[in-house]
Amino acid sequence: MSGDRSGYRYEALDGVRALAAQVVIVTHGLAMAYFPVHSPGAAAAEWFGRLSVMVFFSLSGFVIATSLQRLVASEGTRFGLPYAVHRLARIWPPLALAILVTFAVGWLGQNGLSLLTKTGEPYRLDLVAFLRGLTLTFAPGDATFVVDRALWSLRQEVYLYAVAAFATLALVGRPLWRVLGGIAVLALVSVTAGRFFYLQSLCLFAAGAAAAYWGGNQRLRALASAPWLPPLVVAAMLAPVAFVGDPGFIDAMSEGRGFLAYQAALGLPLALLLLRLATGEGLGSRAFAGAAPAAGFSYTLYVIHVPVMTLVFSLRAHLSLMPGVAGDTATLLVALAVAEVFSWAAALLVERPRLFRRALFRALSASGLSPREKAPLQPAANA
Repeated sequence: MSGDRSGYRYEALDGVRALAAQVVIVTHGLAMAYFPVHSPGAAAAEWFGRLSVMVFFSLSGFVIATSLQRLVASEGTRFGLPYAVHRLARIWPPLALAILVTFAVGWLGQNGLSLLTKTGEPYRLDLVAFLRGLTLTFAPGDATFVVDRALWSLRQEVYLYAVAAFATLALVGRPLWRVLGGIAVLALVSVTAGRFFYLQSLCLFAAGAAAAYWGGNQRLRALASAPWLPPLVVAAMLAPVAFVGDPGFIDAMSEGRGFLAYQAALGLPLALLLLRLATGEGLGSRAFAGAAPAAGFSYTLYVIHVPVMTLVFSLRAHLSLMPGVAGDTATLLVALAVAEVFSWAAALLVERPRLFRRALFRALSASGLSPREKAPLQPAANA
């Protein structure tokens, strides 16, 4: 890996993660409370929510790249199993809770409560649908897809973890394993190339990984620390808001080739900004670092807030409480508060990757595989 990355500080990046999660939950809440589908308000909310997801992808690339570097340094070419253990311990406990919550809310929706999902489509609650939710292989007719629509990005994130692992194998493995790793990367990219947002998420992730990989380069750091970078990034992120009045804005955001290319290209300035935050000591880094404590439950909040908030809005409609804008506002505030408090409390149990890592390593050791637990793969505080 090029250059010295020992100076990376992750508190500011944790703060970015926490704030991005808050933006997602607020934009989803605003859309539920106020904005009809395809209205300018809904379009703006969709764009800011999408921006937050794009930040997640770029941030994941940055952190996973440095984590894989550390793991390869300690494990060599045997990094695969520990890497999988770290990712499982991080991703699946909150995901399992999210699927349980989603199916509980979905059950209410099929037993007397008219559930206000985004599409209003029917959904499956059987065992097969449940298992597909747990493995992120859910189909359009499953409750996971209809009730907890935010999980589309998590499925892509796990895909990116696999791409990163095979790409690392292609770089550091023995000759045969390098070839196999490269083939696996090409196969994954080829299979997903035509699917919703996969190429864009890959570009965003790769940009973040590249910024971390070459972050020790002094020219790159000078570019990241340039005073014009933050206003440029903000302007690039806000520019599409000028077009939210176009009735086709929301569809173009996911289907328009030009708009999709623009979103992929945003990975470069976003990655430079993340490098700036990871290496800087200025006001921006300190401000984001101040939000870092909220990162401890941000992942749990992200994966369960949609079914929780959908339940609150559905109950309000079912009970015919407080009609009008005042009722919309009150319901929004209650939904946000319930999602925040529930996520914080749940995260105390499920968002504890170090605990789950130890349990998985013990189980593997008992099975005879005996991998050694190394320093945390994820250097950020919310590993």
